[in-house]
Amino acid sequence: MTQNKVELAEKLSKESHQGQKYGSHDYFDYHIKGVVNSLIEHQFSEVYIITALLHDSVEDTPLTLDKIESLFGKEVRDAVDALTKREDETREEYLIRCGLNPIARVVKLHDAAFNAHNSHKENNQSRVDYYLQTMLIVSTARDRLE
Repeated sequence: MTQNKVELAEKLSKESHQGQKYGSHDYFDYHIKGVVNSLIEHQFSEVYIITALLHDSVEDTPLTLDKIESLFGKEVRDAVDALTKREDETREEYLIRCGLNPIARVVKLHDAAFNAHNSHKENNQSRVDYYLQTMLIVSTARDRLE
């Protein structure tokens, strides 16, 4: 993948999430970029960065998996698909599915860590616990299937 693909994913994500909020913050600039910056800081490859840029896009915007695949390939599509909750699945089923895709697992763990950190800053212990449980389920997904 090239830097142009990262820039395209960033542009699509920013446009798709326009007007959305994360608390009082802009959703893209605060949440999406927060998760992406964590992955960059830990030196993950471009496929992880692109997936992180698009991780909430199918669930929260009109962007489709087919469009993602046509622009970024099957690997990114499959990871974003794993990060997209289905209406008919439980939270645990969704998180296990996230944990079974190696790219989605990493992105979801960084997403949950970002959310836990923000919940901690807001002194919301129940949300911190929720995101810590999310991290536990995602990180042990393979064990839960045995």
